Amino acid sequence: MLVADALRLGGAILSQYPDMLAPQLIGRLLPEMEANPHVKSLLEQCDAEGIEHCGLLPSYHCCHTPGGPLKYSLEGHQFAVFGFCLTQDLRYIVSVSNKFITWDLSTSDLTREVIPGIEGIMQDLVLSPDNKYSIAHTNNSQTVLLNMLTSEFFLLENPMTEERVIGTLLSDTCAIIYSQRAWVVYTLRGEERERVTSPVDKPILFMDFKTTKDFSLVCWSGDFDNKNLLMYTVLGGQIFPILEFHSVMTWTKSREWLYLCTAEHGEDVCVYKRGEAGWQMERVVAENDVKLLMLHLTHDQNHLIGTFMLGFQVWETESGQAWTLKLPHGIRNISTQLLKSNSCVLSKGYKYAVAGVRKNLYVWELESQELLKVLDAHFGRIIDLVALVVGSWNSVITSSLDRTVKVWNINNIFEQVHVIDRHELQVDDISLAPHHPLAVTVTRNCVGIWNLRLGKLVSKLADSPLGAIVTHAAITNNARYIVSTESGNVLFWNVHAEAVVYKTEQKNVHQLMLLDEDTKVVTVSKVSHESGELWCCLVTRSVPSGAPVYQLDYPIRSFREVAVTADGLFLVIPSVDGIKDALIIYHAKTGTLVHKMPLKYPAFKDFHLVVPLPNKPTQVALIDPDKGNLVDIRTKKFVRSIPKWGGKVSRDGRYGLYAPARGGLELVELRHGTSVKTLIPRVAEGVFSVICLFTRTDEYVLYYHGGRKTIRVFRLSDGRMIANYRVQAELTAIAGSEDGRTIVLGTVDGCLSSLTIADPTRPGIVDYLTDLPSRNPKKYKEEVARQGRSLKQVVNMIMLTNRLKPSHHHSSSSSPQQVSA
Repeated sequence: MLVADALRLGGAILSQYPDMLAPQLIGRLLPEMEANPHVKSLLEQCDAEGIEHCGLLPSYHCCHTPGGPLKYSLEGHQFAVFGFCLTQDLRYIVSVSNKFITWDLSTSDLTREVIPGIEGIMQDLVLSPDNKYSIAHTNNSQTVLLNMLTSEFFLLENPMTEERVIGTLLSDTCAIIYSQRAWVVYTLRGEERERVTSPVDKPILFMDFKTTKDFSLVCWSGDFDNKNLLMYTVLGGQIFPILEFHSVMTWTKSREWLYLCTAEHGEDVCVYKRGEAGWQMERVVAENDVKLLMLHLTHDQNHLIGTFMLGFQVWETESGQAWTLKLPHGIRNISTQLLKSNSCVLSKGYKYAVAGVRKNLYVWELESQELLKVLDAHFGRIIDLVALVVGSWNSVITSSLDRTVKVWNINNIFEQVHVIDRHELQVDDISLAPHHPLAVTVTRNCVGIWNLRLGKLVSKLADSPLGAIVTHAAITNNARYIVSTESGNVLFWNVHAEAVVYKTEQKNVHQLMLLDEDTKVVTVSKVSHESGELWCCLVTRSVPSGAPVYQLDYPIRSFREVAVTADGLFLVIPSVDGIKDALIIYHAKTGTLVHKMPLKYPAFKDFHLVVPLPNKPTQVALIDPDKGNLVDIRTKKFVRSIPKWGGKVSRDGRYGLYAPARGGLELVELRHGTSVKTLIPRVAEGVFSVICLFTRTDEYVLYYHGGRKTIRVFRLSDGRMIANYRVQAELTAIAGSEDGRTIVLGTVDGCLSSLTIADPTRPGIVDYLTDLPSRNPKKYKEEVARQGRSLKQVVNMIMLTNRLKPSHHHSSSSSPQQVSA
């Protein structure tokens, strides 16, 4: 069952990349090795034989483990899923973003994909009652009508030229596109049949339509702060008297019963019955004293659920019995638009209530009204939530801004699973300590310290508990100090004490780098003068004292990063001399000006990157969109241009890479500027973000494609691809280890994954994998104990320091602030 569930969880990836069977099993089942001998045997085979199919294997547990509440994660969209629907027979899920995807609900397989080639993102998906057609409109008012049986689609431009499309509807015979003042009826072949102007002089909020003589309009004032609404209904050609209400409404599937709040009864929920001549109030369902943001019925229409700012209110429709479900302190429900807010659903037998707020699922026991569980469900905001509690199903389906649709098994909602550590926000940058198993990650609100042998987030560092904005961080080679920029300040952290040892103000830092064997740090900030001129301020400080070494100011046209020559002796600064581009050369240790070098060479174009050549300390390359231009900073002369070189260079300086955004990867020999190997042929796939680099030992080339979300690994000696690894989420940062055996990935979901390059031709690679702590329970426990001991020693040291030092931390006259840890 563990293996079967692991295959289901990875089904979306394995259906497209079956060679990733070994990485998927390893990434999900590693925590189960010790307790399950058969699982251990299987994973040992994955390490030994799986490398023949995919030469990138997880170094530790990095994917959702089976057995928990997550049943499926349906991944296939490149953009947020703003709409999904279940078919009437509950066999399929249809979801939309810039394309339609149909998923088999019993197996999680992607059964059909239709790409209409639109420019916008589709929303408000609607299926026809017979499931033969679906329709959705985009944020730029295009509409796509899809035949679900044949995959034929019709792209309908906005029929209301002066207004945008706000909704679409489908019946078994026609399609409706409506705006705030009118609607247009189409045939199911996309042919216009009828145009109708709204009979109400207020904007339409949404519309319900069966036939041209049986429809309802809900209208509003056009002001989001005005919650007064009205309903205009036509039944059998007869116009009902307008029904006025406020804030919320919902109705049964047959549209015979309507639940809403009226001015006469305040916030109390009333029920209206549809008569032959109009809506008649039946009774007050339940008294209510909170302001509701949304109201909806459960699938069986036996319970009403109201959303208010601090939680949810549940009523039984017949008896009026009420339950109040409170969200934790600091968590709020908000209105996304009138009548819409966060949803809450009930499980089978009404035992649990489940709500999606922000990125989490909240689970209450309905009877006791107690919050039992908070699940970290998505890494993007949950857009929609639907209950599936029919037959053997007792599940919740969620869609999110993180581009996934997930199916959760409520029966397993309290099963304990092995969690993976991650940040709340995406990883923006990674810095590795070469000879220590530590990695430093940068997210918007903190600096993270990771133990790469365990795959654990050891600590989060932020000087400001609230509102910290972190932009850069780097760890020294000896892993003792971290230099970071946070909220307009430069900070030095003592890693073991997790304490700030130096802090000074420097705003708008655009670059941070360590120099001189990590004894100095350079921070470059951009300054805009009142005259409109742009300047950069470069400050070099000693580590860890923070003592200023030198400061440089220079003019710029646009910001470009400073480079250091391969021997570490000179700073190469892109600047301007008058109106022309120039390089300014300074001594890296003293900050002494060496000379200015005006830039003038054939086919000069604005460059975006300065790359020092590893094998020629006096030469740097200026990378523009078409080529790399070599210049000698000692002789101030142009050397030559290398066409198609993107700036990535091997450590020995022999090879470069050419990887255009439109596709393809070539190995370029830098001495002659010729392409020596085509690793990926040029294929027109559209323009996507591309990351490519050499490993630190120059044995392999890594290539990440933003559209495919895959990392391909090529052996440099023969150009053969040894891995095509599909990452779990979009890649935002990548770093390679000093020994060239491992790459570390930071992704948009906040995870940090370490992957071992398991080249089957490399001697001893299986033994290396077997020796990792994640494969060896004894070693894993030793590593955990070692980490625990070091933390305990740090705590004791801090306690001893606190007993010995005076009550004040530092002299009030100290500037910049300097605190000893």
